[in-house]
Amino acid sequence: MHDIIVIGAGAGGLVVAIGAAKAGKKVLLVEKGHYGGDCTNFGCIPSKSLIASAEVAHHIKTARDFGVELTSSEFNADKSLERVRKIVNGVRSGEDQDALKKHGVETLSGHAQFINPKTIEVTLSDRKETLSAKKFVIAAGSSPIIPPVEGLDQISYLTNETIFDLQQIPKSILFIGAGPISCELAQAFCRLGSEVTLIASRAHLMPHEFIKAQEVIEKQFQKEGITVYTEKRLTKVEKEGDRICVTIGDKKLTAEHLFIGTGRKPNVELLNLDAAKVKWSPDGIEVDAYGRTITKHIWAIGDITGAPFFTHNAEHQGRTCLSNLLLPFKTKKSCLPIPRVTFTDPEVASVGINPAEATKKHAVYTIPFDELDRAITAGRTEGFITIVTKKWSSKIVGATIVSPRAGEMLSELLVAMFQNIPLKHLAKVIHPYPTWSLGIRKAADKYLIQTILPLFKTRIV
Repeated sequence: MHDIIVIGAGAGGLVVAIGAAKAGKKVLLVEKGHYGGDCTNFGCIPSKSLIASAEVAHHIKTARDFGVELTSSEFNADKSLERVRKIVNGVRSGEDQDALKKHGVETLSGHAQFINPKTIEVTLSDRKETLSAKKFVIAAGSSPIIPPVEGLDQISYLTNETIFDLQQIPKSILFIGAGPISCELAQAFCRLGSEVTLIASRAHLMPHEFIKAQEVIEKQFQKEGITVYTEKRLTKVEKEGDRICVTIGDKKLTAEHLFIGTGRKPNVELLNLDAAKVKWSPDGIEVDAYGRTITKHIWAIGDITGAPFFTHNAEHQGRTCLSNLLLPFKTKKSCLPIPRVTFTDPEVASVGINPAEATKKHAVYTIPFDELDRAITAGRTEGFITIVTKKWSSKIVGATIVSPRAGEMLSELLVAMFQNIPLKHLAKVIHPYPTWSLGIRKAADKYLIQTILPLFKTRIV
């Protein structure tokens, strides 16, 4: 019998399996697909690798705007996809079965199902194995949602799990969905030479972000030549020769490829969770503040517990779960808001509430980047930073940053939130000049100017 069986070798599962093995526990890690999970194989690593190539291509295209004359702006970006696969293979090699064996983790490649709360059956390529453990950690991840559209099951379409298998940059591609995955890849493929159309069912791209952030990205997409249709739904898909034709309203659009990016769902259906006496729904497995299911020796972490589907969320849950598995006292998951970064250009980084959600008890401090010297010198004044605080204490409760490297900038505010450092104290921190993060200090300066000084103004008669 194993001490711990972990189902799923993604970000959260790896944290638990490796950590528990290093603590001397007998650990088995079961994975039915590629080790490393969605992030390594189909998400963060390949998409950010492609985005890096797209950034280089964009610099070539826009060199003249920076006073650099090129004899030609033409390029062939097909090898960027080969580069993506090489990077994925390199990262995966640090998370595969051989690497895990060095950490003391036993592995089994197959599909796991519960037989009862203390036993699973793993279906391998040539046999089935029945295994028991004192404790289980379910980290089986999520998968793309495929909408029920007429004709979609009759054609070959792309998702984030298949798009990086392309051997060439497509001449044209239709993106269905306007969330982070679609927006990131739409811009990347456009920059690498594809004719890109993006179809959104809502009024704006990135529907969970602050409206001003949405507007900046939409304007940037328009500038780069991406065709965007909002408040449109896909109603029919069909094949027309070697192209795919989609119907949205009374309009038909065609392209070489179709990408479906309409969201993700937890992989709960194939685990036979009822046999484990675990409470679940299509939205994920129900867990308590410590990460336990109602069957107390079974834990669940990451995407399998439902949205938000972020690698850093899965890792955080994995760390909390590991601590609770090993230590005599229990630790709750963080109650702080979960940050998110969409790696478009400019990036959109946010946490907590945005200005549209602020009340009279809040103060909102905004620095447009046409007031930030670093942005001016870089020719990137389209962005901004906006911070929401409790009005008088200046305790930070939310922020949105639209900027190159916005994700890195957000971390200063995350540390302040974690340590309960009010925004006004960040005004005393010496920020290097000229940097992007100086925008945070400028926003902090506004606490005195915008909130405190008006209290001392007197009318001059």
